[in-house]
Amino acid sequence: MDIEEKVYSFMKSSNDKNGFVPTVSQIAEELNIADHEANAAIERLKESGRIKITDIPRKTTIEFAD
Repeated sequence: MDIEEKVYSFMKSSNDKNGFVPTVSQIAEELNIADHEANAAIERLKESGRIKITDIPRKTTIEFAD
């Protein structure tokens, strides 16, 4: 499983379990990767359409494609 898939799975499972997604730092720590690697994976997920991030003042929402 590549980093992008691990990041997606962790974000989705955290969202399903807790009702919110972890921060980039939390993702990086959990997956034992650098923050910039987690951020790059999130950007690739956005570009591929697997996630949609909407920034609203004081709140960011993330929608999962599946």
